[in-house]
Amino acid sequence: MYLMARRFGAVAISLALASCTTTPAEFNKKPSAVSKAALCKTVFETQDPAFQLQLVSELNRRGMTIPECQQMVLQQRQAAAVLAGLALVGTAAAVCANGNCGGGGYTPYRRYPGNCYSYYDRAADGSLCGNRSAMSRPGGW
Repeated sequence: MYLMARRFGAVAISLALASCTTTPAEFNKKPSAVSKAALCKTVFETQDPAFQLQLVSELNRRGMTIPECQQMVLQQRQAAAVLAGLALVGTAAAVCANGNCGGGGYTPYRRYPGNCYSYYDRAADGSLCGNRSAMSRPGGW
């Protein structure tokens, strides 16, 4: 449940950041209603030179410059990258919390109840096997 909520949150944030552009119809309806972020992002993404000129004019009217817009768009992209990274780290942490991490090469100590395989094993009673081990006896392999 926790993992699914994180994924949904990451998708929602990504969609919100990706949809920060405007269309010519929305812009022409009410230019002042379009946010500065949407204006800036659309200026750099549009392929329509006439629409781009309208956007730049609106930015100038609001007292913004193209370098300021570039900085704003760059900050938005960095924020989106950080959020995506946090979502990945959160997902990895959730997976590890469920015990699916894999990990080190340590193999736990194997006990041989009743019988000892090697001289450094411990018997079921906790004593060191030593020369009682199967490896210590002739033909014990």
